[in-house]
Amino acid sequence: MNGKELHKKQYGEKKLISSNFSGSYLRRLRVVLLQPFLSHYREPIYNLLCRQEYPNPKYSFLSDIVNNSGIKTIDFQQSRIAVQNGGLHWQKVSNVWFGKNFLWQLAAIRLALDKDVDCIILLGNMYYISNWIGAILARLTGKRILLWTHGYLREEKGIKGWIREKFYKLSDGLLLYGNRGRQLLRRRGFDPECLYVVYNSLNYEEQCKVRDNCSAEVLKGIRQSLFSLSDLPVLIFVGRLTPQKKLSMLIEAAHILKKKGIELNILFVGDGPERKNFEQLVLSYSMTSNVVFYGACYTEEELGPLFMLSDLCVAPGEIGLTCMHAFAYGIPVVTHDNPDLQGPEWEAIQPGITGELFRYDDVQDLARVIAGWLELGKSRKQLSVDCRRIIDRYYNPSYQAMVINGAVCGVSVADMLDK
Repeated sequence: MNGKELHKKQYGEKKLISSNFSGSYLRRLRVVLLQPFLSHYREPIYNLLCRQEYPNPKYSFLSDIVNNSGIKTIDFQQSRIAVQNGGLHWQKVSNVWFGKNFLWQLAAIRLALDKDVDCIILLGNMYYISNWIGAILARLTGKRILLWTHGYLREEKGIKGWIREKFYKLSDGLLLYGNRGRQLLRRRGFDPECLYVVYNSLNYEEQCKVRDNCSAEVLKGIRQSLFSLSDLPVLIFVGRLTPQKKLSMLIEAAHILKKKGIELNILFVGDGPERKNFEQLVLSYSMTSNVVFYGACYTEEELGPLFMLSDLCVAPGEIGLTCMHAFAYGIPVVTHDNPDLQGPEWEAIQPGITGELFRYDDVQDLARVIAGWLELGKSRKQLSVDCRRIIDRYYNPSYQAMVINGAVCGVSVADMLDK
């Protein structure tokens, strides 16, 4: 069975836009994802890909297990567990770093020359030198090559933008985090049928279990244990306490509202280099009874109730997966309105329905938006339905797997969405 026949078996008469497959296929298509490391938050989608059965492609992973970025990674013990029990088809390879940005992985070249590999998925980072060579060799040896990437975060001119464009065009298709990245690539002449938006996801199955098993009494008890004035609205932020998150703006906005007679509680869940500065700012504003620094927290069993006891998630700087995390627990989100300085997840926010946007870097406007949202007095039940709807539709592992499978088999975006 050749690649086109296998595609037809799985996707019917839908066209292949760029098969780039050669040879005879008497087995499932074999796909290998090569990454510098495996991020912990992606474990659910990685496991789902591994658990799929014929006629879906067979997936495996290659990465180093050493990570100096500070991002929480998957325990390599998962490679020794059966995929049905949550494990991964995962082998260790070595990273060779030149400075902080440039990476060499010999595995990229080995994969391109491996006759048993049909499709390679690489991280779409143009600073990874071996990915350039691996992508070129993969095309020459008849393999399908996909790049998993943000694409363009903003309009990028000059030599840097040109080099990025040439790198992306080495691939048969791009797996993108959001629709804005797709729009920017289309403006640069990329074929829209090869631009696959896979979005992003967390452990949604686990989040649903936590959400369904958490009672109002439990939430009330946790809220009372955290705040002396537990009846006040609670604003939550979850993530690293770093300068780019601009969290001092949230403290300042709460102080502005307090002077106007609107008192709030703030719950910071996470740790980071800015914590001491924030604590000092809270002290200077005499708000220590209103602000709790919870510290780092990674388990859904602990994080879920913290989201659910809150009224609003606020991210004054860039927002990423925190948006998806809040929505999964039915909590609306406020963040800034500058798309060039945002993570792709921000586009999931529907102003007035699942959250609101304030003018970038304007603390007065942030205070206004927070007060305005809380004054709306929206039904918690309806808010939860509205916030969860977009997660159920797009930002979950099942949707991601569907899009990735289609991209691997060369299904056009239009045909995939028709399916």
